[in-house]
Amino acid sequence: MTRKTTKARTQHQTTKPSDASSKSGAGPAVVADELRALIVDGSFKAGARITERAVTERFDCTSATTREAFHLLEKQGAIIVSARRGARVIAEAYAPPEELFIVWDRLRWLLGEELRRHDASIQPSLPEGKSKKQPSDRLKQIEAQLERLGASSGNIRLVRAMARIALHVAIVAPERLVEIEESLSR
Repeated sequence: MTRKTTKARTQHQTTKPSDASSKSGAGPAVVADELRALIVDGSFKAGARITERAVTERFDCTSATTREAFHLLEKQGAIIVSARRGARVIAEAYAPPEELFIVWDRLRWLLGEELRRHDASIQPSLPEGKSKKQPSDRLKQIEAQLERLGASSGNIRLVRAMARIALHVAIVAPERLVEIEESLSR
């Protein structure tokens, strides 16, 4: 076999689909991120059912990719997955806003104590007042601020719990997301 023939065969083999599925959609992390943005921005309301088929068709991905994306979102606390029923966006009954804010306030106090213990301070980096950005963009800003605070305080687990609460607020009470933003800018 000549060198040209081998090269041509190699190129031909790499251009063929590697699996039986012709789906060429995004990976599970990308699908999870985009689906999470849709949930936070209100395309899927709190308590709404999300079927595997709908996600597979919307994102042009395989069922396995959809299931993995569901798993990632369930780990984040955005959805609850039920066998053979698909998934549901968390509902207000699962995450009552008043209780979320009680927990948020306690965690915020603990974070302040951790920052004082490490001689660090909260540097406001969130815009004051209500933003015109999409809730998903605002949530990303909150999470970025929390990551910085976690690095300063040395308590990543605390800020991850706070990020989960911020996600729940963004889903079940998006109009109150501004309260989370304001508490981080004080």
